[in-house]
Amino acid sequence: MKSMTCGEAVMKLLAAYEVDTVFGMAGTMTVELYRGIGLAGIRHVQCRNEQGASLMADGYARATGKPGVCTLIAGPGVTNAATGIAQAFCDSQPMLVLSGACATRTQGKGWGAIHELTDQAAVTAGFTALSAMVRYPEELPELIARAYAVFRGTRPRPVHLSLPRDVLPEPVAGEWTTRRAPSLPMPDLSVIEEAADRLSKARRPLILVGGGAVGTRKSLTAIAEHIGAAVLSTNAGKGILPESHSLSLGCSIVQQPSQEALAAADVVLLVGTEVAAGDSFLPKLEMSGDIVRIDIDPKQLTAVYPAAVPIQADARAAMDALASALVRRKAAGQRSQGETQVREILARNTATMTDLERQHARVWKILRSAIPADAIVMGDATQIVYTGSYAMPMETERCWYYSGTYCALGVALPMAVGAKIGAPHRPVIAVAGDGGFMFTVNELATAAEEGLALPVIVWNNDALNAIVEQMDKQHVPRIGVEPKSPDFLQVAQGLGCHAVRPSSAEQLAQSVRDAFAADRPTLIEVRQDSPWLMA
Repeated sequence: MKSMTCGEAVMKLLAAYEVDTVFGMAGTMTVELYRGIGLAGIRHVQCRNEQGASLMADGYARATGKPGVCTLIAGPGVTNAATGIAQAFCDSQPMLVLSGACATRTQGKGWGAIHELTDQAAVTAGFTALSAMVRYPEELPELIARAYAVFRGTRPRPVHLSLPRDVLPEPVAGEWTTRRAPSLPMPDLSVIEEAADRLSKARRPLILVGGGAVGTRKSLTAIAEHIGAAVLSTNAGKGILPESHSLSLGCSIVQQPSQEALAAADVVLLVGTEVAAGDSFLPKLEMSGDIVRIDIDPKQLTAVYPAAVPIQADARAAMDALASALVRRKAAGQRSQGETQVREILARNTATMTDLERQHARVWKILRSAIPADAIVMGDATQIVYTGSYAMPMETERCWYYSGTYCALGVALPMAVGAKIGAPHRPVIAVAGDGGFMFTVNELATAAEEGLALPVIVWNNDALNAIVEQMDKQHVPRIGVEPKSPDFLQVAQGLGCHAVRPSSAEQLAQSVRDAFAADRPTLIEVRQDSPWLMA
């Protein structure tokens, strides 16, 4: 059998793990890795900056449920990509980062090697499940198997493997093969029975679901209906229970009436969520009742919201078991009482909206009419997306993405590119503010080169408006918060995209529909001061 280089062998092994796409940028250190990409027949999507590569890999993972893979040069490639890797870490997304590295004999010597970092593995260690510097090709089958154990057998998070430039060309004899990942942890049935007892006796139960609860719709619905519990979600849990359901509070966790209902509940069921501050905009939510908590991560069970009944398990298995246990018990709550509570809370939520939030809600209503039910919405850190968390109804899980925890600017466009490439059969849309959009505007060129039918909504108020409001409220001068925007239509056209500035609600809706059928991305600029939005 003809031997392969390490770079060829690692990509062939990843193909055996069903990797079909990588996002990245080639460099002098990773040429052999790219030889492997060609050999394995893996699709390569060239980013315009490595930050785009990691964010595209993140978007791909969210859309497909498979690990996103990115290939980077050492040094600046790794530091450029850090934002996307860290976001995936905070949001529990599977990502495999393969970077180049300085030659093994130069590492840590301070000789000024090209792309040198004193300890590259340490750079990403704080926001990966595993960051390792490869010294020998023979280490790679085990390290990649460990990565897939993280992706498939526990809380998924990024893994970074640094591949030195003198290791990648080394010959590899024999065939590297995949290794089986461990099963997800199953719940302790005695603890499930304890949880069922508490929930069945609750007078004011409430359920809060996060991204770890994806895939639990059937059992979640059964539990909520049996005990008459309102269901609240984080951004990552949006749509697990259809928001048209009579017990759904949607992702209204940022609104005070929903927060008050959570505080008043006598038993709260938390499923697959950190209850992160980025979802509620509060350092800590009040929960006075007993907490029944299901999470795959044992650290969460004793963290900020410690559980009276902690259940470490895969949420799907635990929720199925809990639903079965509750069916055998008579519930204290009545579904009609829960439905009445939900109607009252939602009415109060609507009444507390500001004029700006109502303007945002009008835009989301227009977009909802133009976007298919299964469309993926990638949101940036911008006020209109904050409002969309509760104002944009979702009937399906894995359709709404906004990283409230890491809350980085500029993520929506490259994540949407990755999502569209990973799930080409699904409509995908990006929504960003004018400030955040400028962080990654260069990736419009990638989207155009790939011929993606991608609507990109840019909400333009000529400011970092959330910070403007805070400065004004605290009597701080407006410094560094009102950057001048370019002509976004000309920028988009110069990068090979369509571009439009709608002059009515009808034109906005039609522009989005047209963009889904276009031969390239379409930038759609919506100005906050548009007369048709001021009514």
